Amino acid sequence: MPLRSDITPRDLKDILRNVLMFERVSQYPARYRWRLVGTGLISILGENTGKYFEDSVPPEHLPRWTECCNLILESEQPLRFLGRVHVNGREYLDAENLYVPLANDNGEPTFILGQCRYTPRQSETEEIWENQMASLPGGLL
Repeated sequence: MPLRSDITPRDLKDILRNVLMFERVSQYPARYRWRLVGTGLISILGENTGKYFEDSVPPEHLPRWTECCNLILESEQPLRFLGRVHVNGREYLDAENLYVPLANDNGEPTFILGQCRYTPRQSETEEIWENQMASLPGGLL
């Protein structure tokens, strides 16, 4: 698992506008803070840089967001998520997100780097992404 300090904005220059980063600021209970929201994501997710999840994520979705982040850090493996957007009135969008765990300078999994892609849903009759995610460990979605 790479260290957060090993990755620079220059390394991400081609995708930086669609990148976000979270930091786990406490483990028990788990609490996360937005460290970075790329400019291409602000119109969808809001300008949340520096905010805690509980101050920016809809309360009904907060447990799922926290558990997904816990899963990424505990597994120490990249994970890809597909689903519908459920924030800021953007329910007409589908999401495809890749999240990669990053370690702090002590080698502890603490940060999550994500690249996000949002596309308009083509049809309401298409198979729902959530139905395709049923095999995700723990049934988080």
